[in-house]
Amino acid sequence: MIRLSLAAFMACTLTGCENKNEIPGFNAMEKQVTRTRIGYGSDQWIEMQNGIAEWERVGLIFGYTDDYEECVKAIAGMKAENFGREYRCVPAN
Repeated sequence: MIRLSLAAFMACTLTGCENKNEIPGFNAMEKQVTRTRIGYGSDQWIEMQNGIAEWERVGLIFGYTDDYEECVKAIAGMKAENFGREYRCVPAN
């Protein structure tokens, strides 16, 4: 067990623990959105539930008078095209 843990640690150290599926720049954008609201109301993330029941951020609604209302409208359009998925609006800031 110790050898396996050591091997995992070494592999992580050598590769920098990169997530090959991570979108370059997403973390920086996420931090910026969290700190800076655009407009008067809270900006809204559109999240989609993936195949293993995790929520993934797939869109950002901002700049409307009521960002939540616009988020709900956007989700309605997404559900019309992909009715098998679950979506939700989540405050971004």
